Amino acid sequence: MVLHPQRQSHPAQVAVVLLSQVVLLCAPIALAFAPTSLFQLVAPAGTSLNAQPYFADFAATKVNAEPKRIIDSIPPIHINNINNNNSNEDEDDRVGVGKTAVIAGSTGYIGRACVRECVARGYNTIALVRDVGRASSDGALDGASLVECDVTDGMEVQQILEEIALGSHNSLEQQRQQQQQQQQQQARGKGVEMSATRSLPLDMIVSCLASPSGIESEVYAVDYRASLNLLNAARESSVAARHYVLLSAFCCRNPILKLQQAKLQFEDELTAQNDMTYSIVRPTAFFKSVSGQLESILEGNSYVLFGDGAVTQCNPIAEEELAMYMCDSALEEYRDERWGKILNVGGPDAPLSNKMLGEMMFKAINKPSKFVYVPTQVFDISISMIECIAKTWPSQKWEDVLETSKIGKYYAVEDMLTIEEEEKFGKITMMDHFEKIANEGQDPFTPVRATAVISKTLEALPAVSISVPLGWGLLSNTNLLENVMTTTSSNPLAATVPMLVSSLTDNNFIS
Repeated sequence: MVLHPQRQSHPAQVAVVLLSQVVLLCAPIALAFAPTSLFQLVAPAGTSLNAQPYFADFAATKVNAEPKRIIDSIPPIHINNINNNNSNEDEDDRVGVGKTAVIAGSTGYIGRACVRECVARGYNTIALVRDVGRASSDGALDGASLVECDVTDGMEVQQILEEIALGSHNSLEQQRQQQQQQQQQQARGKGVEMSATRSLPLDMIVSCLASPSGIESEVYAVDYRASLNLLNAARESSVAARHYVLLSAFCCRNPILKLQQAKLQFEDELTAQNDMTYSIVRPTAFFKSVSGQLESILEGNSYVLFGDGAVTQCNPIAEEELAMYMCDSALEEYRDERWGKILNVGGPDAPLSNKMLGEMMFKAINKPSKFVYVPTQVFDISISMIECIAKTWPSQKWEDVLETSKIGKYYAVEDMLTIEEEEKFGKITMMDHFEKIANEGQDPFTPVRATAVISKTLEALPAVSISVPLGWGLLSNTNLLENVMTTTSSNPLAATVPMLVSSLTDNNFIS
């Protein structure tokens, strides 16, 4: 082996080498976080990259149509036709007519679907919201009465539900129905005067409350305490609600996270009381939960898989069909099947692995599949590091970071799959959903994943693997940099990686 004599590196040479290392190692991450406008400069003509944080419109024309009702045994509402003289003589036989339904968490992904479903069924639908001003612009809540309520305040919840029980917050649709009935009575000569605030039996409380982050302080305030506030108020004789439908989670079967433990704690409270009937609905997963990589792959990135892509399996359920299932659960006809029970429910698909989901997504956008694989051990490494920090510098902040990392691992390695046929519901498949969002744009509630960063970084590993030995070789053999610089330009930055690699091969590793 020929050993090169040791020579002292010139400061300018060391600076060039270190600069090249920094560029090669950091460029993928810099590109991943680059603003959308930068990619727009180099994107093909006609490419649309919307910079909004939770929504991207990838269709030439946005279609804001209501979701197709696959199970349509219940006719939709036509509010504009309520005063039609030809329909006044017809009795409205929808299941919710003459009853009130209260939905908490009504501005969330499933809550909005439950509001639409209750309105369509004819319920006097009351949507509890944090901010009426913001919620009033959401078309999904049309037909419902929006009532501002802090569900974490037990006294306020009690007051609002008592007011609802007295008819103080009836929806516009309900007021119109009552006016219509009054007109019918007067036309028949009965002359019965009816108040627009006439109370209706509070038939159903639907709790879609859920913490957005899953950290300890939020889950016990929302998933447990706020849901308990609703239950306690609904049980009071001044309210006397009939049925409580709880949106829980399939993952509660293996409760290692704080959010699961909080949900189970409330489930215990619900099952222990006997003033109301109840149904606890545990969906496997939502369509939005497995759609977050669409934006990334549309930009040309690889689909990120954990493990071999088959670590977990799932059968998510469409939000509109989950809302149908939940509202059905309160009906008398489902007394034996769904009352007083914990109900696992998933969509109609056969078990879908993460890789199968990726292949379906690529098929929907008509692009060839490409994947990068991340070992699941990365979660264990990060969790161990955060645990060490949290023990060394105890604080709630680090505990929340630790819990968030545990949530990430849980959903990367745990199945969200119903096996029993009776636990499958609906007709909308995962492929139906992917084709819809490919044509119409992503649902605004879909969390856009940060997988573009992972994808670009992993795809850049070949350059990183070159840069490490390259830097070592240049620092140990200063004549290589001199040779390349003199053959390219007087400017040190003109040296190119291919030439450096060639020089290394020719001069440094040949015995």
